Amino acid sequence: MIDNTKTGIGYYVDFLIRKLGEQANGKNLHGYYFDFLNTNHKKTPSIPGVTFRKILLIPGKILSVTRRLGFQPPLELFTSTRSADIVFYTNYVALRAIRRRKIALAVYDLSFLDCPEFTQPVNLTYLRRFCPPSINSADLIITISEFTKQRLLHYYPDMRAEIIVTPIPPVADTVIRSDTIPERLSSLGIQANKYILYLGTIEPRKNIKQLVESYALLPQEIRDAYSLVLAGGKGWKDEEILEAIAAAIRAGCNIIQTGYISDEEKIALYSNARCFTMPSHYEGFGMPIFEAMQYDVPVATSDIPVFREVAKDAVLYFDKENPTDIAEKLALLLSDEKLQQKLIRSGRERLQAYSWEENARIVAAALEQLSSTR
Repeated sequence: MIDNTKTGIGYYVDFLIRKLGEQANGKNLHGYYFDFLNTNHKKTPSIPGVTFRKILLIPGKILSVTRRLGFQPPLELFTSTRSADIVFYTNYVALRAIRRRKIALAVYDLSFLDCPEFTQPVNLTYLRRFCPPSINSADLIITISEFTKQRLLHYYPDMRAEIIVTPIPPVADTVIRSDTIPERLSSLGIQANKYILYLGTIEPRKNIKQLVESYALLPQEIRDAYSLVLAGGKGWKDEEILEAIAAAIRAGCNIIQTGYISDEEKIALYSNARCFTMPSHYEGFGMPIFEAMQYDVPVATSDIPVFREVAKDAVLYFDKENPTDIAEKLALLLSDEKLQQKLIRSGRERLQAYSWEENARIVAAALEQLSSTR
């Protein structure tokens, strides 16, 4: 929550904690973050019901060093948390502790087990070593889809933890729209309502290489009318992706990479997109789908189980392994106004199914139950 360059997990944690603070009902929520010798000058958010505490004497990098060496220091090295009934770890892995406390753990997907070939090697080693014992020792697991819940039960049938599901609504309570393209994006050649939008990290799991190949298969008149905008920061194992992008550009395709985008730029890109696509091989949820729906942008996605769960009939599905099918579905979505309006209406209905308040209520109730058990 302290870092301003958030990705999907960062936004999820930010909004969940804010809503938990609103529903604290006298409970004390304490958030700990590293600020070695007060060198972090970022301002902590002001959230009712939440108190932020600095870890001043230990640098955060010590965790990275010890994990690379194959072990984790105990929680008490960083903070005593003597009065804490429950420690909530928001990113897959819990620290071991000298004194037993109840553990709540957020697990967003199991891609490191389901498709390890898409995982960054250093993260794969880390997750394989520390995530399974964290899951098996947790008292409560919070995840974001029924799909991930079922994968957890598949791999860890003997786990003791209750699993609760908290889907990811759009991150803004009030939609802010932008009718203009910010100067930095405009300078890249992005024109309002003249592009197909992808938003996410540039990495293999997102299936961007197939998307680029499918864009090259679109009829020339569609490619002349609509560029393909790839918005998102650099990821890992991206050499083949970048090579495919460069080759398509050399062949005359209008593909634009923005790099990491700010919240303001993201709003502008959603507001002015002709359509949005998410061709992922694998996801734990698919938050950008709901973000696009929030801006009344029609969506085409890969036909994978979690997207069927999340989007139901509010998107146009394609075979993620078939560039021809992707191209045909994108062409259909761009040309069929009746289909666009149908998907937009269905998207609005899907958005009504989830809320941050309901997520916080579910989590707060589970934490309260956990706190009352011995």
